[in-house]
Amino acid sequence: MRYHIWSLVLLTVTVGVAQAATANDLDEDGVPDGVDQCPNLPEDYDIEYGGVIDGCPADFVPWYDADYDAIQDHLDFCPTVRETYNLYDDADGCPDTSPADPVTLVDSDSDGFIDMVDLCPTRAETHNGIDDHDGCPDDYAVLRDSDSDGISDSQDACPTEQEIYNRFLDMDGCPDAILETETPFQFPDQDGDNIEDRWDSCIDEPENFDGYLDWDGCPDVAGADPNVPVDT
Repeated sequence: MRYHIWSLVLLTVTVGVAQAATANDLDEDGVPDGVDQCPNLPEDYDIEYGGVIDGCPADFVPWYDADYDAIQDHLDFCPTVRETYNLYDDADGCPDTSPADPVTLVDSDSDGFIDMVDLCPTRAETHNGIDDHDGCPDDYAVLRDSDSDGISDSQDACPTEQEIYNRFLDMDGCPDAILETETPFQFPDQDGDNIEDRWDSCIDEPENFDGYLDWDGCPDVAGADPNVPVDT
């Protein structure tokens, strides 16, 4: 059975390489982008997975990538529509067209955003670094970006403070931090001495903060002088 699986793998690789000669294969794994479920992650041909050749490595977990274009949903401007890898805006996650390629998807205004994801399909996007992913032209008379974070004031919840691009609410225009969530995780502090249990050497005895080893979380002997070294 093992030999049959390896034969299948070798045959698939051979066919894939032959097809790659006439088709794009961004990750060079022998599976053409047109049928590759992970076009920028190479297939590892793991026989433990039954010889299924889908273009993805065996440990690939697609739960965060709804359209299987290998761009995670929180970075994908079109999370439910696959990116077309044509060396034109390949990192935005949207199925755009390149001026150098024959048009296979309808892009009425020829701005690189196909009509199905273009908010203004008959008016070309003005690529000026501001709201460049909506497919709409920007009107300089009314469009401003006071904090120069690439999000126009009309869509910026914090128009005078620059967005911090940290993959957390990156489209709201505010300088947020990942810890600023509605229900941030709190490490336990069993004895309530404000020293988290992960750092507390005495998790069930509160620190008495007498100036001696106040960082260890343990109550110290009364009268201990922090300036007198311990005689060991």
